[in-house]
This record gives sequence, structure tokens and C-alpha cells, in this order.
Amino acid sequence: MKLSIISSIIIAGVLLTNCIPSPLAVDDIEQLKPKIVVSTQLAPSGSLIVLITKSIGALDAGRGSDPQELVSQIALDSAEVVLKHNGETDVLPDLGNGLYGNINLDLVPGYEYELIIKTKELGEVSAIAQLKGQVPFASVNASLYNSTYDSLALVNYSLQDPLGPNWYMINVQKFSQSNEITAYLNPRVFTRLVRDSVNDGKVLQEEFKVLFRKFSKGDTVAVFLSNISEEYYGFLKARNDRRYNLSAFASEPLNFNSNVKGGLGYFNLHVPDARIFVLE
Repeated sequence: MKLSIISSIIIAGVLLTNCIPSPLAVDDIEQLKPKIVVSTQLAPSGSLIVLITKSIGALDAGRGSDPQELVSQIALDSAEVVLKHNGETDVLPDLGNGLYGNINLDLVPGYEYELIIKTKELGEVSAIAQLKGQVPFASVNASLYNSTYDSLALVNYSLQDPLGPNWYMINVQKFSQSNEITAYLNPRVFTRLVRDSVNDGKVLQEEFKVLFRKFSKGDTVAVFLSNISEEYYGFLKARNDRRYNLSAFASEPLNFNSNVKGGLGYFNLHVPDARIFVLE
């Protein structure tokens, strides 16, 4: 009887092995053509920083990738980057590592600006954005919140919402001079999105915990409040909805809505209100 059982197992194994299909050839899959990816940041001082990179495949970078090495692989240097408005043109100097910027721009809230990028490698892209007026914090504070399992940052704030529909982005990140460049590529930035909805023209206030980040006593954190466009709000919401979704790591990459003609990413203009805290 034991011999019969062993024989049955062997036969079943052979049958199952024969049922396994031959592996599919994957060497001939056509690679997607890289595109220019645009990211922008307007500092409270008015300095505009533009990061220009090229898109990469889903398998080319992951959590284990070295940010500095990745920068050298995808950053687009020697590009021509200009900002146009009302017949005037400002050239953004090349700062290296795919960064371009200008600290002497005189940007006016409510006006539209066109960003034009020309590269030898991937051609030209352009985008138009309106500079949103700054909405500052009425009050804000960040402190350390110790739970049973982790230590988090706790942020409470309030702001006076102007009349009319408004959309806000609140960013919280550890403050460090050394991660200025790589923060664009692998941002350890917690983003909270808020819209005025039924509270139009009223004081908005709330308290929230900065999840999926570990903080310690003495950490320095920066809290930013930005008044953003509805379109950029939608772009960020789509990105945030995928950030902690397990399926995002096993599925094909998504192309989020972009205002960059011929490229990817987003050109946005908003002046953040920035506050610095030491967690106690």
C-alpha cells in the first residue's frame, strides 16, 4: 500500500510538471521611450527651483535604490530652461544634478507663467501655471506624540480661509540641509490635503498625526502650508491614494494627470508659509 501511495505521488508530480507551460520570452518587450519629468518648488523667498529628470521603468528603481546614484542616472543637465510672462523671459541657470533655479524672480500672484524646457536628449516640453496667493498659518505647532508602538509627530494648526473655493497642501518633513536635492526624488514628506468645502471664508483648524514616519525627541521638522490650484490638488490626491497601497508595488506605473505638454510631472507655482520646530 505504501508503494502504491508513493507511485501515485510520483505520477501526479510528473503530470503536474508536464502541465507547467513553457516560460514566456520577455527579452523582446519594447521599452517605453523616456519622457521629461518636471518638478517645481517656489521658496518663501520667491526663489524658483525646477528639477528636470527623465522617466524610468517600474523595475529600474525601488525602495532599495540609492538616491544619489539615481540622480546621476536620470537628471537632465545642460538644458535650456526659461520662464515667460507678459513678453518677458527669465533664464533659469543650471545648478547641477538636474536642478535649475533663479533667486531674483519678481513673480506676481494671480498672473500666469509659462515654463519652457529644451533638452538635446528628449526634446522640448512646456507648461503654464498661475501663481497662487499665499495663505499663511494663523497658528501652528508641531510636537512629539508617543504611542504604544511608535513615536509620531503631532501637528495642529489654524488658518483664515479667504472667500471663494480654495485647496491647501500641508507638508511635514524632517529638516536637513543634506537632503535638499534627493528629497525631490525620494521625498520623506508627509502631505496632507485640505479643501475649504462648506467652511468657505471661515477659520479652518485641525490636528493630525504624521503617519508612516518615525520621529524622536530633538528632531527638527519643517511644516509648510501652501495654497494650491484645484488641478494640482487632484494630481496630489491621486498620488497620495497610491502611496501606501500594496498593489502599487506590483502593478504597472500610473501616469497621473500632468500639465506638462509632451512630458510628465507638474509645473505648479505657490508660495508656502514655512515654520520650523524642534520636537519636544
